[in-house]
Amino acid sequence: MIESQRKYVELLKTAYEEYLQIYLSEDLKPSLSYLKYEFDFINDKNIGVLGNEMIVADLREVTNILNEWNHLLHRWYSWNTVLESYKEERQDEWEIESEFVKLIIDKCLFAPSRVKDALINIGIEGFHQIRLATDENYEDKIANYDARLPKLKPQYPSRPVKEKILGKILSFSNYAEFFDKLSALNGYLYQKQSTQDYRNLSSHSIAPRITAGVVSPVNRAIKKMTEMRENADGSFLEVEIEDEFSVVYSYGGTEPLDRNKLFEANIEEFKKATGCYDEFKKLLKKTISEIPN
Repeated sequence: MIESQRKYVELLKTAYEEYLQIYLSEDLKPSLSYLKYEFDFINDKNIGVLGNEMIVADLREVTNILNEWNHLLHRWYSWNTVLESYKEERQDEWEIESEFVKLIIDKCLFAPSRVKDALINIGIEGFHQIRLATDENYEDKIANYDARLPKLKPQYPSRPVKEKILGKILSFSNYAEFFDKLSALNGYLYQKQSTQDYRNLSSHSIAPRITAGVVSPVNRAIKKMTEMRENADGSFLEVEIEDEFSVVYSYGGTEPLDRNKLFEANIEEFKKATGCYDEFKKLLKKTISEIPN
């Protein structure tokens, strides 16, 4: 046992030294620099009692999330480069990936949805404050969002509902460009094809593995019943029976995700997220500038 542990430790030490050498290079992906914390424009106008402070604090946190994601991608890229030299030693590759990389990948795969929800939520709160400062007839109420009376029961609207709430709040501005970029982030193809619904399955069921291993090998499904019907020429054709269903069990399973392809897909989402963030800041600047002095 002690000897196997020593070998394991030596493997990890060697791999980590290789990782550090790559991480210190200047050829990391993504090449985008970290976002700057430039929020002075928010204080150009008075946004109510605590509006300025609220918007600055919330925008700082979203900036933190994006900078952390950027840092995680740099680490993921470095480890991908290291693991290329271990492909012939699958056990070593698996042990290094399990020790150092899987938690990085997991956090990156949750990041697109996390950023999208964060921008929607801080948008609702922040632009609501700007509306209050801009329009004296605008009420300090957010329908389908505020806690409900009489017991102040919290509401947990779905993302589509929150997007509609945000759109209604932003109706005083030209927000189309921001919503286009928001819609593109964490889209259907990324969720269902690139990641095989990794985030949702991780939260609610069994997610696909990374690199190796099939999960959920037996499938249960409800399908329409069929029967074989004879054609006039004596051949047979399988046809569905109307309003008849049956339970079908079959072998199938979810194949593992390719670590390198997953990285490239996640980088594209990161680029979309930073573009959406930039558009969000532009909209903030414009709407704040229109607040009466």
